[in-house]
Formats: sequence, C-alpha cells, structure tokens
Amino acid sequence: SATTATAAVKEVTLAFQGPLSGGAAQAGKDEVAGAIYAIAEYNATNPKVKVKLIQVDDQGSGTQAAIVAPGVARNKAVVGVIGSAYSGATENAFPSYKAAGMPMVSPSASRVTLTKPGAKDSGFPVFHRVVAHDGFQAPALVRYATKGVTAPKIYLVDDQTTYGAGLIKYALAPAKKIGVVGTDSVPRGTADWTSVASKVKAAGANVVIYGGYTTEAAKFFKALRDGGYTGILAAGDGV
Repeated sequence: SATTATAAVKEVTLAFQGPLSGGAAQAGKDEVAGAIYAIAEYNATNPKVKVKLIQVDDQGSGTQAAIVAPGVARNKAVVGVIGSAYSGATENAFPSYKAAGMPMVSPSASRVTLTKPGAKDSGFPVFHRVVAHDGFQAPALVRYATKGVTAPKIYLVDDQTTYGAGLIKYALAPAKKIGVVGTDSVPRGTADWTSVASKVKAAGANVVIYGGYTTEAAKFFKALRDGGYTGILAAGDGV
C-alpha cells in the first residue's frame, strides 16, 4: 500500500543475489539473465514505477553470502531480493534480511527446512521460493531416473554440502524400495573421481543419482564414461 512518503516513488530496486563468479558462476549467470529479461519486459509496459536491478555476487558460498547480504539489507532503495540461488548461501543471508524485513524469493534454493516452520534454518517470515523443495524433488528424481530401466540397480552419491547431502537423504528411502547397490559421499571440490567411478562399476549399478553441483558432476560423469559405465546418469537442479 502506498503511503504519503512512498506515493511519489518513480523507481524501486530489486537485488539479484547468487553466484556470479567462481566455479558455480554459470548457475547464477543463467538465473540473473532471467531476472534481467523479466524486468525489461515489465518496464516495457510503462508502469508508473519502474524496476531497477542490482547484481550481488555471493559465489554460491555461505561465507560470502554473510558478507554481501548486510550491504543489500541496508540499501533503502532495495525492496526485495531475487535469491539466493543456493541453500547454504540463502541460510547465511537470513540474519540480515530478516532484520530488515526484506522479502526474498529464490529461484532454486531447495533445502526442505528453509520453509519448514520452527526449523533453526527457516527463513520465515521473509523467505519464499518458486521451486519444489527436495522432499518433493528427490522422490521424483528417483522415479524419473529409473523409469524404463530393467531391474534398476541404483548407486547414490552426494557432495557433502547442505544441498547435495539433503537431496540424497530424501532420495534414499524411495531408492531402497527399488534397489540400491551402493552409496558414497565425496567432498565438493573433488577433482579425481576415478575411484568412485570404479566403485560404481564394481557394484553393477545401472542408475547413478548424484546430489551436488555442476562442476563436480561433470568430472564425475566423465570418469564414469571413461571407466566404461553405460547406464543412466541423473542429478537434481544443482546440475
């Protein structure tokens, strides 16, 4: 609602917060392109109040998010945040945005507890998102990855991050109902995936489900293919 103080406003600002540099930069660049397009489309309708976008780089890192969020929260021109893209970065931005009453709408932060009432990492009341959380995504991923596969033998791998480990946590139960032949947990940043690929092949898996991000997934999947694996490769929206 417009008060006397805000009635004459001609422009408001949204902040996009996400990874715009570093190994996860492609995800942020893809998302900010969508934000730029949407705002340009909206401004082209000649509204009384135009929308401006500023870009804030948190590198997909919780540590960096805690550094950049306070500055956005203090900016009186900013009326809302698009982001953050990643769950860990989102959680670490909550203290600043909650204190400022700054609404957040994430395009991709999917950890279940971010919107769970009473959870210690809940973003209530400022946080919202436009994706289904991992409690929905993970079972759907298992169904999708195994559809049409004769006698599925599933191998699950996570990257030990809040996102990746969380996704696999919710994938494990439905996967066990179908058939799990192995699991592994490999730190984000791992460069050599040959040993994991060997474990997958030795287990006789024909479906691999990975919880993690694009950079490591590419190396893992290449190691699998180089090792002779010919089965299904599946991952969540972090990939």
